[in-house]
Amino acid sequence: MAQQITSLQYDTAKQSIRNIFVKINLLDFNYMIVDSLEGYVLNGTISIDANSDIRRTCEISFVITDSTFVIQAGGEMWLDKLCQVFCGVEDAKTSEISWTNMGIFLINQLNYTYDAVTKTVKIQGVDLMARLTGLRNGVIKEISSSGYALIPVGSNVREAIIGILEENNFSNYFISECLNTDGEIQNVPYDMKFEQGTTWYDVLCELRDILPNYQIYFDINGAFRYEPIPYTTDEPIMIDEDIWKNNVISETVDVNFEEVKNVVEVWGRVHETDYYSDATTTTISGSSILPTWLGLAELEDYIITALTLPSDIESDTITISFLGDYIIKDSSGNNITSLEADTYYMFSYQPEEYWLFLGGEQAFGVYKDENPESPFYVNGSIGEIREVLYGDEYENIISDDLALQRAKYEIYKRCRLNDSISLRSIPIYWADVNWKVQYTPLGEEVTNEYMIQSISTPLTIDGLQNFNLSRFYPLYPII
Repeated sequence: MAQQITSLQYDTAKQSIRNIFVKINLLDFNYMIVDSLEGYVLNGTISIDANSDIRRTCEISFVITDSTFVIQAGGEMWLDKLCQVFCGVEDAKTSEISWTNMGIFLINQLNYTYDAVTKTVKIQGVDLMARLTGLRNGVIKEISSSGYALIPVGSNVREAIIGILEENNFSNYFISECLNTDGEIQNVPYDMKFEQGTTWYDVLCELRDILPNYQIYFDINGAFRYEPIPYTTDEPIMIDEDIWKNNVISETVDVNFEEVKNVVEVWGRVHETDYYSDATTTTISGSSILPTWLGLAELEDYIITALTLPSDIESDTITISFLGDYIIKDSSGNNITSLEADTYYMFSYQPEEYWLFLGGEQAFGVYKDENPESPFYVNGSIGEIREVLYGDEYENIISDDLALQRAKYEIYKRCRLNDSISLRSIPIYWADVNWKVQYTPLGEEVTNEYMIQSISTPLTIDGLQNFNLSRFYPLYPII
């Protein structure tokens, strides 16, 4: 979620002459201020990377003038303290300082230098995700007698994430529901098992990756967020030429050809079943399929079955008539409207009383970059460059529909994110990653839309900020 930019922040980002200030608040784990350091920063950098486990990091050197300031257990700066960094720009007209919160950090490394003149402290900070990755706690403490921790199939993703956060003493969070493209809630699609030594971050990542377009991170106020990545056409423009033209110094176009793939195949889980009805034991009546699954006397939740049709079937709603009439849907909640003869299909019965269409014996999806405006268009001069993904995390993909969604996302990462540009700019302190922006490359007249992937912000008066922007292509266009 984008932070709200004030008019003062916006106006001071357009000033040609700027007086810069840096302030550091020391906080306890309840986010209460225990001390403040202002005006003593020698140098430093705030880095933000949308594709990193720990999104925000900092490195700051500052001078201590307070003789009572100590680095020890119970002192102002220790393992039990956080630092919150603010950058300020003085308004040229009113002299009011526009402060921008740059984030809240755990102190990861600390270096203290003392001489007869000054006391200098250098800190390296990481955002609060470090409390879940194992860097600073986060390893699952208790494993059941089965030897693993379990999130059962059918669990609500939002509730599972909240449970993990509260287990780790986080009370400040904003957790969305896990929604498919049609707005239906996607529950945990399989039993998630985690062995000894797993971190809570590993568990959160597996929950995040159920659908490919979600992100987890800690925001500038130290709140954990689980929400969709802004990949749709209706995302607001956060920075446009009105700001860039006053700040950009230079640009570099960077394309990593090694990483470019414009055709992606995703092979998911291989399913097994004891219940199969072949074409000779399966009949069709109107829009209903009547299989013969010998030995199946009761429809248990998540039971997997298979069948082959004797002829094609097409209808707005196709049902399976076996121990009741139940509609067939895909993983996005859409009705399956056609199935072909002589094809092996698999299904899973769901607690909501419908059959989930899994696809074939192994979940499979393929997607190509067929956007004629893309420089990596499959029918363009470069042809097809294929990537095949399988095993490991992909084995958790249970249906053709989820495999196709993942293939679309992998195209976005492996193809479209390589259509990028790097900018060096006078600092725009309030900019953030995963923002959609408009930018006109230097010397050109066409304005394009980009997503900010990473930012490196200096804390010195004369430092330049580095942006990496990737060309914006909507993952799920609004119809």
